[in-house]
Amino acid sequence: MNNTKEHILKTSLLLFLQKSYRDVTMSEIVAKTGLSKGAFYHYFTSKEELFREIAGMFFSMGAVNYSSFSNDSLKTFYHQYIDYLEHSLDVMGRMASAPGDNATGFNLFLILFEAVSRFPEFLKVEAEFHHKDVEAWMRVITIARAKGEISSPSTDEEIANLFLYCTDGVFLRFINNNQPATYRDFITRAFDSIYLNLKN
Repeated sequence: MNNTKEHILKTSLLLFLQKSYRDVTMSEIVAKTGLSKGAFYHYFTSKEELFREIAGMFFSMGAVNYSSFSNDSLKTFYHQYIDYLEHSLDVMGRMASAPGDNATGFNLFLILFEAVSRFPEFLKVEAEFHHKDVEAWMRVITIARAKGEISSPSTDEEIANLFLYCTDGVFLRFINNNQPATYRDFITRAFDSIYLNLKN
């Protein structure tokens, strides 16, 4: 991505975070970028096109590359997953110029909800990502069960979904909490608790 396009996307994102899709106008975005209309419209011809690209960037961050994760231990696997989540949140925070700003995190969620309502194809993308997530988690859970690392009457798929659904719930609790704890602290405690119960 070239610097001008990145500047347009970041400027637009900040406006969408401060207001909403409906309240931000194209003329406001163009003015805020400091570009001429000709230079701006070379990259984006409508607010909808611009918003779709911003939303697409965030949805694409949901595509976890599990190929580098260890399958030898469920505990090692989920700690690598936490590393990935922390890195993704850091990237999003830098894009929004507000690292550690919980309100910004909540507004990013609102942008994604707005995107889904305007572009239903993103729901299909999210469902595909979730399916791949479940498959990756099930692989390591199956291995962990075979090695005696964990024991549970729940199916591998149920355990996989427990970890994955926990991720979303912990994030919502984190952005609505004024304590100085980091997201890593919140999610690690939650995952460790699930893991300890699987070991019993």
